[in-house]
Amino acid sequence: MTARHPAKIGHAVAEMLSAAASVSLYSYSMMSAMFWRRIVCGGFIGLAAGWCAAAPKALPGKTHVSDQFFQRSALTRFKIEITGTNLAALKRNNRAYARATVTADDQVFGEVGVHLKGAAGSFRDLNDRPALTLNFDKFKDGQKFHGLDKIHLNNSVQDPSYLTELLCGEMFGAAGVPAARTTHARVILNGRDLGIYVLKEGFNKNFLKRHFKNPNGNLYDGGFLRDITEPLQLTTGETTANHADLKALATAAQEPDPAKRLAGLEKLLNLDQFLSFIALDVMMWDWDGYPMKRNNYKVYHDPATGKITFFPHGMDQMFWEPEGSIMPGMEGLVARALVQIPEGRRRYREKVSQLLTNVFRVDALTNRVNELHARLRPAFAEFSQDTARDHANAVSNLKNQIVARAAGIARQLNVPEPQPLAFDAQGTASPGGWHVLDPAGTAALEQGKVDAGKAVLRIRAGANRPTSASWRAGVLLKSGRYRFEGQVRTAGVEAVRDERGAGAGLRISGARLPRINQAGGDSPWRLLVYDFDVSGGEAEVVLVCELRATKGEAWFDLGSLKLRKL
Repeated sequence: MTARHPAKIGHAVAEMLSAAASVSLYSYSMMSAMFWRRIVCGGFIGLAAGWCAAAPKALPGKTHVSDQFFQRSALTRFKIEITGTNLAALKRNNRAYARATVTADDQVFGEVGVHLKGAAGSFRDLNDRPALTLNFDKFKDGQKFHGLDKIHLNNSVQDPSYLTELLCGEMFGAAGVPAARTTHARVILNGRDLGIYVLKEGFNKNFLKRHFKNPNGNLYDGGFLRDITEPLQLTTGETTANHADLKALATAAQEPDPAKRLAGLEKLLNLDQFLSFIALDVMMWDWDGYPMKRNNYKVYHDPATGKITFFPHGMDQMFWEPEGSIMPGMEGLVARALVQIPEGRRRYREKVSQLLTNVFRVDALTNRVNELHARLRPAFAEFSQDTARDHANAVSNLKNQIVARAAGIARQLNVPEPQPLAFDAQGTASPGGWHVLDPAGTAALEQGKVDAGKAVLRIRAGANRPTSASWRAGVLLKSGRYRFEGQVRTAGVEAVRDERGAGAGLRISGARLPRINQAGGDSPWRLLVYDFDVSGGEAEVVLVCELRATKGEAWFDLGSLKLRKL
């Protein structure tokens, strides 16, 4: 998991809209009857359709002794003791297993393998609040914890709600995509109470047995920013296979003829399940997953079918971009290869629509979040009321993000599939279809004229209230490098800086770095520019003219807002 924009408790007020206020994300004039039908059918009101969140589904009739553990509400208290030479060895190499004694509630396990885990954003050292992997039979054959030989204890430093791994895993399970089961635990390491952790089952043969008839195939770990064209780590399976299964899939994905490519993918890939995987991953805005980042994924070659299945992990930064494109630039080779084919693109959009109705059910999801919060609230309250309140704020933020993301997806599905933006002979285009986004409802946004008839997009901040509001336009772009530019004027702007930028400025939705351009205070007309890349074929990009401030107003010259090919 790479580091970026972790949610901040009590921060980013503009991202926190209530379910009731979410329907005002767009003016009534922009909401057609079809959009409202999507919202109602998608579950904003009522529980009639009744999708019930549950642990990720296994094969029909498949049960395991571990099922009961993941279904119980009580939190297991782990006391982990690593001493002497084992502690010294772990300090020398924190990725290598060291021996530990683990007491889980009243049950004592000796000779448990323990090592630290996590990547750039989530890794913490041994003296901090580390994420841990526990392997119960690493040094003691046959030793298991509730039928599990390996579990992970995640510190959830990038998810202050402590819920997205569990919730998103259940959503994938409901969509028929294998996902790890998740619960919560309290962790005490060498006498230090580290607090609440997210407990997740390991990806190994125990996991495979629950989801596949034949668990003896090749299971690969996607590693850090690696695609299937690279030598992925083989977790379990045939060590002499030389990655032939992945090489065959990569070859099919790189076939230049669209019809042959689709036929090859259908032969080698569990295609409908893969469509569910990439569609739901994008709908959750898992920016660090396989489709958008070629990261945080597993691949299994099932000997029973001869086909390959992808499934997710590391889902701790989710839902954060409500207007993220449902057809973003796909970095994952197989995802990109599929949606670049017209038929693959059609199936993908159809899958997004189906999942919005059947899985991304706002009523069921927010009720599930409430249920999980009720389970965790007493545990956080044991530390302090401030800790419990901070967690409650993070949970509220998560629910608001879910509501906003569902509305954003519905809006995008309600408009015709876009065509690539047309550029003139000079490589310039003028985007249209500007609409507003004001999640917190603190700003005034309107189109008007200033300076003797100059057409503008205007944003005025709320009085002494943090404002994060914007005008947005979606465009479909082919691969290449682009510049978004325009003239802006400000008056009395007291800028607020956050992870996306400060003051008035231009950017694209979903950018992983804050914009550099900005205007604040009393600024005359000035040109702002924002350069960005589109890779992996055609991709929908949302252009953003925004104001992040506590006071003041900004005007964007509508006639000057251009896209240029670089």
